[in-house]
Amino acid sequence: MSSSRGRLGPLRTLPRALLLDVAPPGWALIAKELSEALSNTFSVSAAFTQPQRLLSIYTVRERHQCLLPLLKIRGNLPRLLSCLSELRSLPRDGSCGPWSGAMALAVLDSLQQNKQWMQHNVPGATGHNCFMEVTVVSTRLGGEVVAELDLGLKDADLGLLQRLLVVQICNTTGDTVSDSCPESRTGLSVCDTEVRLISGDTLSIESFFKSWLFESCPEKEQLRVIVPSGDTPLCLICDVQQRIINTEILHQAQGQDCALRANQRDSPQEKVTQVMRVLRAVSNQGVCGSLLYGLPTILLPTTCWELDWDQLESNQEEFYALCHCLLSQELSLLACSTQRSLTPLPPVMPHFIISASDSPALLLRSVATRELVLPLETARISCPLPDNTLHTVQVAVRQSKARATVAPLSLVSPTSYTSITYCEDKPKHGNTVHQDKKDFLSDV
Repeated sequence: MSSSRGRLGPLRTLPRALLLDVAPPGWALIAKELSEALSNTFSVSAAFTQPQRLLSIYTVRERHQCLLPLLKIRGNLPRLLSCLSELRSLPRDGSCGPWSGAMALAVLDSLQQNKQWMQHNVPGATGHNCFMEVTVVSTRLGGEVVAELDLGLKDADLGLLQRLLVVQICNTTGDTVSDSCPESRTGLSVCDTEVRLISGDTLSIESFFKSWLFESCPEKEQLRVIVPSGDTPLCLICDVQQRIINTEILHQAQGQDCALRANQRDSPQEKVTQVMRVLRAVSNQGVCGSLLYGLPTILLPTTCWELDWDQLESNQEEFYALCHCLLSQELSLLACSTQRSLTPLPPVMPHFIISASDSPALLLRSVATRELVLPLETARISCPLPDNTLHTVQVAVRQSKARATVAPLSLVSPTSYTSITYCEDKPKHGNTVHQDKKDFLSDV
């Protein structure tokens, strides 16, 4: 599997197909929230410089329809937004006919479309390595959707289906819609189908789609944390996940080369296994927050497929035990990277703070060592300020809207690329902010 994927060259993530169940009455419950969540997700993913991602979108009712043929996400935001306009225009009421196997036909059509695209556009691709991931989004019970897929795919060749995910969306009250569906067959499923349940609000759906587009199963170890423990140090193997998207890897008017270099530095596929050695434990109250810099990352116990199950299980248990100890004792770990520069000059060793939280994960933040701190010398304001200048500035400050708190989720980007609009402000000329987005974020 890994060798086949390696021959595909520039494609670092598998193509993905999104199948949306738009049959009534469930579609009316999630149409607005789903469209808004996809719009926000596409606005970010289309601006990514690397890696390139392929996506196709299907709608399924009595029949399946391809709204978006297999397309590169990067740089194609207008085409993606046009697809969402078609999605919003779909009828939300009416009656749905009897089961016709349209969902299974959409799965097979997406696999065939991916096979043809890869053979025509990727050097070295053959019909035997055109793997794909398919995700079904529906308000129906996950078991019902799985039973329908089993019935329609029981005689199909699914060798190129890398992953099949069924996402069941609940509405805001937590209810689900159960339509008539073929009865579940006994025995094993024709494919290993994963079922996931998410809430029906816009934020939850958007969070799922972001993780769905950006997540990838690690093929190699990403980080090892060595904790001294007598003669046999404790070694934890971790996966690294970004909690905040690095804006340096988005399309910027200045410095595309800089963005590409930043992305190559942050891309998990380009990383070799990093090794950090814990120097000492420190109290959480003794950590100077002003010397922590950069985007924080999340450490999770690895799911690397190269490790055996026993090693994965023991590593996970030790990881969670460390989270519990740090949390209960209110401690953090000061660690240092063991990678050294190949140049003869003494390198500046990166230092990090590893801290725990209420969730079963560790937070990794960079520490500014003395070599990295620049001197800051500013003169005090000694002379009195002119009254007219002070009055002018005070008037300007008073005219600015003041709020007691600002939630990061209340800041949204407009569909225009010229400026940033706050959701509590009225949209300016040339900028369009959907009213439903403003109403939702006003409650955050």
